[in-house]
Amino acid sequence: MRVLKQKRMYEGQRDMLYNQTFNLDQVAFASEGLKDAQQTMTALKSANKELKGMMKTVKIQDIDNLQDEMMDMMDMSNEIQETLGRSYNVPDDIDEDELMGELDALEADMGTEADGVPSYLQPDKEEPDLDAELNLPTAPSGNATAAAGRANSQVEDELGFPAVPRASVRS
Repeated sequence: MRVLKQKRMYEGQRDMLYNQTFNLDQVAFASEGLKDAQQTMTALKSANKELKGMMKTVKIQDIDNLQDEMMDMMDMSNEIQETLGRSYNVPDDIDEDELMGELDALEADMGTEADGVPSYLQPDKEEPDLDAELNLPTAPSGNATAAAGRANSQVEDELGFPAVPRASVRS
């Protein structure tokens, strides 16, 4: 019986210690919460002070005026683009199939030779060959080389022009 009474007494003391520990944990948690709230308030106050200082330099009217100017410039830019993109004397409701039909009819009226080139673009057969008549040399191809008899031969770039000296080239 005595052991049973001691067991109940110990269990009561244990429960009391658990409750005290729980209460101490609750107080510590509340204390930490208050410290966090104080730090948050300090941060909010300093941020509020900085924002007030920054707002003194920024005026909403200036922002509105800037936005209005940007909208006006965008509208003007759109008008310029529309004006530049306007077609001249071409109706908006053109049927492409009808245009292709007209083109085919014109090609048929002009007549084409066997190689598909219209007759008005082919050279006349009666004209003499001017190159053969003048005895001109053929045009050079590739890079030109310096003449052997030239006394002051210069270095040339890939296009055949005199090369620019390195000292005069700025980086």
